[in-house]
Amino acid sequence: MNSRPTSSFYQSLRFRFGLLFNSLLFLCVSIIVYSLYKNAKTELDRSFSLQLSSAAGAVLQKIEIDPISVPVPKSGEFFRIVYDNGVKKTRLIDNLPQDVTDKEKWRVISLNKDPENGGRISVEFALSAENYHSGIQKLRRLLYIYLPVAFLISFLGGYLLSGFFLRPLRRIIRNAGEVDLEHITLLSQPHTRDEFYHLTDALNRMLMRIDEQAKQQAAFFTMASHELRTPISTMLTELQVFNREALDPDSGKLLDNQEQEVKRMKALVDNFLWMSQIESGNLRTGKSDLDLAEMVLELSEAFRKQMMINRQRFRIDLSPVDGDFRISADKNQVEIIINNLMSNAVKYGKTGTTIDIKIYRNERRGIIISNAVDHVIENPEQLKGQFLRETFHKDGFGLGLWISAVLSGKNNAELSLDSINNRFSATLEFDDVENFKKA
Repeated sequence: MNSRPTSSFYQSLRFRFGLLFNSLLFLCVSIIVYSLYKNAKTELDRSFSLQLSSAAGAVLQKIEIDPISVPVPKSGEFFRIVYDNGVKKTRLIDNLPQDVTDKEKWRVISLNKDPENGGRISVEFALSAENYHSGIQKLRRLLYIYLPVAFLISFLGGYLLSGFFLRPLRRIIRNAGEVDLEHITLLSQPHTRDEFYHLTDALNRMLMRIDEQAKQQAAFFTMASHELRTPISTMLTELQVFNREALDPDSGKLLDNQEQEVKRMKALVDNFLWMSQIESGNLRTGKSDLDLAEMVLELSEAFRKQMMINRQRFRIDLSPVDGDFRISADKNQVEIIINNLMSNAVKYGKTGTTIDIKIYRNERRGIIISNAVDHVIENPEQLKGQFLRETFHKDGFGLGLWISAVLSGKNNAELSLDSINNRFSATLEFDDVENFKKA
């Protein structure tokens, strides 16, 4: 059987919608933030340049040559004033720092003025750029922090919003998973005629088609099974009453083979009939008082001939010997269950071995049927699936244990299968009944 595929967190639609929403939002936010950063940087640069040129211009305006008058540098002001009269250059004042050429620390501007008495006055004015660069770095750090935070917030927002919008889809999935194919009920449709409404409508139409096809299939199986049972039973009866003593050995063997094939066909028809009743929901379970020990003894007689061929034998154990093994269940259905389990034990058990049948009573009443096998059976519980059979054997149809498991549930019983040390066992355990609590 194929295992159900596992779903990882990152494979969910909710995660994908959250990631898509986050990616789009993050892209938009990144473009907007980068644009704001560029504008802010441009404005800071323009403001700093304006401050630099304004301060240098103010110094230049205060310089006079005749008589010589130069401003004294204030705190934080650094400039160099040079007067060129055409013959020589005179440095009137110079407090520029030595590392003024370092553009990461300083911004420098040069201004000139031509006085009326001739010559040229040059001013090189420097302002510290550390605060400017510090502001730019601070702005970048804020962006580096805000963008990841914005990414996380947008992802969480998208994840939560997608979870909110996908709630109708999860409700549809949950309701669809609870649909019982034996009694199909349509899904409740959303009030809003959106995509979820149309999805629910499509699923309901599909369920109606499945229900119709299932009913047609069940009707066909029931009709075909009933039509086939009568001629098959007639053939089996005629084969069983045929006088084998008048036949030669080869003809007798051929007749035995034909009888086995007819029995096999009858079992298939019976299984199809049970399957159609189960899947159509028409199976009715009655209650009557049954004795498990008597039923096992009666059913074991039907396997006498086959067990002689296989050189097998039943060993029936009652625990306790004088115990009360009565139950309240549907007689026909319990007979089918026990007959299937005994048939499997005879069919798949090793030749020349003993098949153990233990009928017990403790807190519950039950039967354990175990037989030796010549191979390892992995995952024996899976054999209760429909149309599943042990791969070592081609005989059988894969329906007997499935039918037995379903009928067990209908009769308040539990069927469990196990295989240990090349010994296969089937345990059928009934819930204790209040009417039979006396010792």
